[in-house]
Amino acid sequence: MIWPFRRRKPATPDSLLQSDPANELYRLFLERGSRAHKTAKWHHYFDIYDAFLARYRGQSPTLLEIGVDECGSLEIWREWLGPGARIFGMDINPKSAELAPPGVKVFIGDQADPAFLRQVLAEIGTPDIVVDDGGHTSNQQIESFEVFYPAMTPDGVYIVEDTHTALWGGQWDDRPGMTFLDYAAERVKDLHAWSGIHANFRRYHTHPSERVGPEAQVPEFTRTTRAISFFDSIVAFERGPRREPWQERR
Repeated sequence: MIWPFRRRKPATPDSLLQSDPANELYRLFLERGSRAHKTAKWHHYFDIYDAFLARYRGQSPTLLEIGVDECGSLEIWREWLGPGARIFGMDINPKSAELAPPGVKVFIGDQADPAFLRQVLAEIGTPDIVVDDGGHTSNQQIESFEVFYPAMTPDGVYIVEDTHTALWGGQWDDRPGMTFLDYAAERVKDLHAWSGIHANFRRYHTHPSERVGPEAQVPEFTRTTRAISFFDSIVAFERGPRREPWQERR
């Protein structure tokens, strides 16, 4: 029998690399070669992934990726994070479930449907990592974030990819007056919900044990989010417990 020839992609010269070639996750992407299940990723994303997610390697995290197409990215995540990782995918195309790697489940449904998202959560439990590479419309990104983000582990990481679609308008702008970049900018304001009230600064200059009166009312997001980072086409949210700020002169 003559097997059909599958052309291998040529090696990428160093001059074209856009993430660190020593980054093992990037190497797994570059070396996929003739594997049957593909994934489409921007080359500069891999250093961002490594910066936020490397601490999970070998730690048996639960990862959910929204938008998996042929499931090639799920193979990469599993190999990079290690055999103890629980990997799940979501897609609107039923074909994706058929292409899922062994031991990986892909849920089929609309990421803008909160009822479906809650069904996914009920089955996978508490995610440590969520990567949104789904439909990229404002409504899809915001609805998914509002269901999954509050349900994550206290130190989880939520990455929204391809946020450049917020600038395209048309079919991508399906939440009038609120693109995902607009939404993320509002969350930046939430990070400053304590320090953004100048009238409270006397309180924040006082030792926490000596403060009187109630704390300022701030969103739950403020108390559970450590940082928001913006990159070309990615916004990353790092969860982490926070309390009222304290400035001290020593």
